[in-house]
Amino acid sequence: MVASGWFSRLRPHDVIIIRHDGKEKVKRIHEVRGDQLYVLGDNGPVSTDSRHFGWITVDHVIAKVVWPRVDMREPFRYTVT
Repeated sequence: MVASGWFSRLRPHDVIIIRHDGKEKVKRIHEVRGDQLYVLGDNGPVSTDSRHFGWITVDHVIAKVVWPRVDMREPFRYTVT
């Protein structure tokens, strides 16, 4: 699930969608300093991320990827409402 516009707090390890160089990119927040984010891609050796373009501001964030907690003891049931 993607949350756009209503997320209020960004934390390390959150997965986000950013707009950078005219492209939408999925990154994981590594560090937060005020309104600055240091983001990394999950595929480090080939990812273009803050190691290349530096810190970004929260203004670059388009959405936060969220996944509802699921009780892993129960089979996953996907329903459309």
